[in-house]
Amino acid sequence: MIFLIAGLLVTTALGCSGGGKVSDNKGNGSNDKAASEPIKIGTLFPRSGNIAMLGEQAWRGAEIARQIVNEAGGVNGREIVFVDADAPNSQAAATETERLISQQGVKVIIGSLTSGNSLAASAVTERNGVVLWETSGISDEITSKGYKYLFRTCDRGSERGRQAMRVIAEVIAPKLGVPVEQLRVAIVNEDSSYGEAQMGGAKEEAEKLGINIIAHESYSSSATDLSAMVLRLKDAKPDVIFAVGYINDATLFWDQAKQYGLQVKALIGGGAGYSDPQFGKVEGERADGVLAIDMPTNIGLDKYRLEENRQLAEKFRSMYLKQFGGDKVPLSAEVGFMGTYVLLHDVLPKAGSDDPDKIVEAAKSIHIEETVMGWPVVFDETGQNVEAKPVAYQWKDQKTYLVWPSKWADKEVEDIPLPQQ
Repeated sequence: MIFLIAGLLVTTALGCSGGGKVSDNKGNGSNDKAASEPIKIGTLFPRSGNIAMLGEQAWRGAEIARQIVNEAGGVNGREIVFVDADAPNSQAAATETERLISQQGVKVIIGSLTSGNSLAASAVTERNGVVLWETSGISDEITSKGYKYLFRTCDRGSERGRQAMRVIAEVIAPKLGVPVEQLRVAIVNEDSSYGEAQMGGAKEEAEKLGINIIAHESYSSSATDLSAMVLRLKDAKPDVIFAVGYINDATLFWDQAKQYGLQVKALIGGGAGYSDPQFGKVEGERADGVLAIDMPTNIGLDKYRLEENRQLAEKFRSMYLKQFGGDKVPLSAEVGFMGTYVLLHDVLPKAGSDDPDKIVEAAKSIHIEETVMGWPVVFDETGQNVEAKPVAYQWKDQKTYLVWPSKWADKEVEDIPLPQQ
């Protein structure tokens, strides 16, 4: 059942698949009453605006986690209830975070999909001593501020750049039959914190691996013409390009690369535009062979080492598709589910309550061997899950296949060098 209170959506387990009955709070004393009351948790996702679809998917993943935990008896017998806030932009994220805390009294908030929303919300939660449980935003800046009450279960941007360089060293160089130090590699990134973080990680890892970065270009994601940059890259003659961009600039770059005859043996995209389903639809055959670094999703059930995770992944996917439709669970939903499930299933029971300081202590002490996304969960002193590592996908026939690392791969890397069209 959903109520509208002070501009917020309040979701209880009534009428939800897998949810239990809301407690009637008929305890014999104040302690009994507190122990039987639902635990109220805020959610902060863009449910309107230009990324509402992704925000809705992330919330749905979190909601399935809530239903599964409630179905199993809740957290130490207490039901989880969500108070849902809409944050279409960073200003709304800050305002709605204030409202969740001051008017709804939540002590922990799950969010936020975007790095901008996370940065805005975390400033508010930290000031109020409330936990922000970040499941999706990847900017390195999120966990670099020294906040006590911030935890992130997903990967950070710089790690995607590092993984891209590892793919070059471990996969592309051997496929081309060229020593990695002899490859000519260029980096291209849009100039927001998203692109800059990946570029920074890529350069650091390239130096460690002896990869030769022969060119670096950055640009605004709102650019409508990248031809000058493409021509400079053509003159530099890279063998491999690592490119970070959103869907519009990613397709613009690859279109103009083809238009102006920029020939490369491999292209690796840093998630976002290069793993977006629209990339395959827009580029068609020109997408074949392109690699993309992103979070793991829809891992084959036979790949899990732990039977409990195979069963959990199967249950989550089944519930998601039954309730929300489609033929495949979207990545934004799976990462939202994974992060939320860790909080509700592993951290809150260990904390024994929704007290923020106890949650912090419990989160820092956990070591989860495997999740539905394949990642372990271990938090460092900044609140970052240091075991969250992105994987590599490859496009073929307008679909992506997980190709690296081999333990999660659907198939081997093909089309290296790239087909020249």
